[in-house]
Amino acid sequence: MALGFILEAISFFLFQLYSKSFAELITALPGQPANVSFKQYSGYIATDDQHARALFYYFVEAETAHPLSRPLTLWLNGGPGCSSLGFGAFMENGPFQPGENGILVKNKHSWNIESNMLYVESPIGVGFSYSNTSSNYFWNDTRTAEDNLRFIVNWFEEFPYYKDSELFLTGESYAGHYIPQLAALLVEYNKRPNIRPIKLKAIALGNPLLDLDISVLAGDYLWSHGAISDDTLIIRYLREYYHGQLSKECKDVFNRVLDEISGDVDKGNLLMPKCLSSNSAQQFGLKGLQGKIYAEIDRRTRGTIPDPCLPDRILTYLNNPQVQKALHANTTHLPYYWDFCSGPLVYQVDNLDMDLIPLIAYLLEQDIPILLYSGDQDAKVPLTQTRLITNNLAKDLKLVPFTKYGTWYDKEQVGGWSQSFGRLREGMNLTLLTFATVRGAAHEVPFTSPSQALTLFKSFLSGSPPPRLHE
Repeated sequence: MALGFILEAISFFLFQLYSKSFAELITALPGQPANVSFKQYSGYIATDDQHARALFYYFVEAETAHPLSRPLTLWLNGGPGCSSLGFGAFMENGPFQPGENGILVKNKHSWNIESNMLYVESPIGVGFSYSNTSSNYFWNDTRTAEDNLRFIVNWFEEFPYYKDSELFLTGESYAGHYIPQLAALLVEYNKRPNIRPIKLKAIALGNPLLDLDISVLAGDYLWSHGAISDDTLIIRYLREYYHGQLSKECKDVFNRVLDEISGDVDKGNLLMPKCLSSNSAQQFGLKGLQGKIYAEIDRRTRGTIPDPCLPDRILTYLNNPQVQKALHANTTHLPYYWDFCSGPLVYQVDNLDMDLIPLIAYLLEQDIPILLYSGDQDAKVPLTQTRLITNNLAKDLKLVPFTKYGTWYDKEQVGGWSQSFGRLREGMNLTLLTFATVRGAAHEVPFTSPSQALTLFKSFLSGSPPPRLHE
C-alpha cells in the first residue's frame, strides 16, 4: 500500500518534471483568478513538418491532486471551421470565461472537474491553427480526420504519461462528422502491429449533424415553437432542405422561413436575447459567430440565462497580444485576427451531404458507447431529428432498451429526457447508445445549460445512463 503510493508519487513528480521541460506550460492567463489549483498547457502540435502544418491546442488538467487518475477528454467544435478554443474552452465547458474588463471568471461547471480536457482548433485554418503552405487550407472530412489522428499520436509524445488514460471524444454540431471519422481511424490505428493502443472509451455528440437528409429538418420543430406560420410549414414540407444549388423555389421558401423567424432570433437558440453593447466586432473589423453580433442582456436577467455578450468578450480577449503570448499562440504572426469561425479555411462543401449514420453503426458494433444529446431550444439540429436517428439505429442494430424514455435529473431538477439502449454481455447490461435532451439548452449545450451539461458529462464518463431521480 505504502509502496504503491510512493511509486504513484514518483510517477506524478516525473510527469510534472517532464511536462515542465518539454510541454508549453501556461504560467498564468491574463486576468486569471488567484490560487488556480490545476495546470494549463497550450501551443502547437505539428501534423506535417514538410508543409509546416500545426494544430493549436489548449490542455487543462483535471482539478484534482492526481490528474492522471482521471480520464482524458478531447473536444472539437464544428462549423466546419469554428474554434474549439473560443466556443468549447472559453464559452462552454472550459475553466474560465472572460468577464468585464478582461478579468477571467471561474466556470464552476467546468468539465475539468471530472476529466483532463484537451481542446483542439481543427482543421488547419481554424483559429490559431495554421500552415505555411496555402494549398493546405483547402480541406475536407478525410483530411481532417487524418490530421486529427496525427495530432493525437504526436500529442501523446509530448504528454507521454497520458498514454494509458482512457480517451473520450466529444464535440458538437459538425463534430458529428469529425468525431466518428476520427474514432474509426483510431479503431484501425489500434489494429496496427507494434504500436501502443490508444484507449478510446466512448463518444459524445451534442446536437450533431449526422445526415443532412434527416438532422436539419426543422419544419415541425419551428412550427410547434410558433416560429413559422401554418402556410410556411405546408410549403416547407414540400422542400424541407436542399442539396447543391438552391432552386428559385427553395430560395423563396428559405427566405420566407428566415423572415418569419426574424434576424433577431438565433436558430441555434430560440430563447437567447440580443446583445446591444457589442463593440469588439467593429474593433476588429469582424462579425464573428458566423455573422451574428450578439448584444447586451438586461442585467436583471443575468444568472438566469446565458450572457449573450460573452462571445464579444471572448473575441476581445483572444485578440489581446498578452493573452496570445501567455497561450503560446500566434507565434508566426498570422495575417488575420483570431475569430470564432472566420479564417482562411476553404472546406469541401459536398462533405456536408455525407451520411455518418453507417459509421455510427459501425462504431456501436465495435462496442464503443455513444451518447447523442440535444439542447431542446436548438432549431439548427432539432432534438426530434437526433431522436429519430437514435431510434432507427437501435432498431437496425437490434439493441435492447435498458431504460424507458423519461426524465433524467440534474440534482433534484429535471435535466431533460433520455433513453438508453444496449446489449446483454455475460449477464451484464452493456449500454451502447444513449439519447438525451437537455432542458432549456441550445445548440451549444454547455453554454446555455452548464449544470445539466456537467451532470450529463459525468454520467457519460462513468458509462451510466443519465441519472433518474429514483434509480
